[in-house]
Amino acid sequence: MTIKDWLYLAVTICFYGVTYIAYLYTKSKAKINKATTLGKIQDIMGKKAEVAVHVAEDAGLDSNDDKHQFAKDLLIQSLHAMGINNFTSQELDGLIKVAVQAMHLAWSEEDTEPDTNDEIKANVPAGDVVKPQPVVEPTETTQAGDKNA
Repeated sequence: MTIKDWLYLAVTICFYGVTYIAYLYTKSKAKINKATTLGKIQDIMGKKAEVAVHVAEDAGLDSNDDKHQFAKDLLIQSLHAMGINNFTSQELDGLIKVAVQAMHLAWSEEDTEPDTNDEIKANVPAGDVVKPQPVVEPTETTQAGDKNA
């Protein structure tokens, strides 16, 4: 076989390889799109649950059950407004519980952060104090010299 024959054979094998990969992609494209769409819907539902939990927390309700029910009602309303109607009560309860845990985790992280106001010390050695430099005002001769230049 000549180099030309080997080249044709390589091009033919590459063509069939690309064709096979395209076939596999089109075959699984519906699964890929469904998975990404489902992921987007779950992400939206999670964000809506976080908002509902924060609103319920700020609503001034006394018991956790009242807050949970208030957040659930808000979540149902917002999901219905978006056209998402296929969910169960257990799914909503799970979304709200995850959002509540995330809220409590964020609060606990805020409590454990070190105090950043320790940058200003009360007793600083005199050698470490930075003193402002006096501002030198330009004289009239300097300004007049700049105008003529």
